[in-house]
Amino acid sequence: MKRNAPASTRSTKGSAVHPMTQKSLSKLGADISLARRARKIAVADFAERAGISRATLYRLENGDAGVSLNTLAMALQVLGRLDLLTNLIDASHDDVGLMVMRGQVPKRVSRHKARDPEGGSEPSSDVMEW
Repeated sequence: MKRNAPASTRSTKGSAVHPMTQKSLSKLGADISLARRARKIAVADFAERAGISRATLYRLENGDAGVSLNTLAMALQVLGRLDLLTNLIDASHDDVGLMVMRGQVPKRVSRHKARDPEGGSEPSSDVMEW
């Protein structure tokens, strides 16, 4: 029996949005709204400082998937939290990526030697000597 995929919703721009994604965007919007209100910044002032309209801020705070990444970045800048976006997928915090990289690290490293034409051996010129 086939499992039905979750129904998707639509953004105001008409693109499909997965329900799990929409849930995350709604939480993000609510968190931005809470952070704005905690800083006692009025909607009009926040929108002006972010360089967006009040309607766009309303859409952001309501989790509209059609809001641009630039709008999110500007809102985070106003809140003093642009670092969150900057480091969102930073490789040093990516546990899966770090595990993959660790798996690719050789267990041993040996010196590579190339044979000279007379049968002796000497280090290859492309291997650094310490």
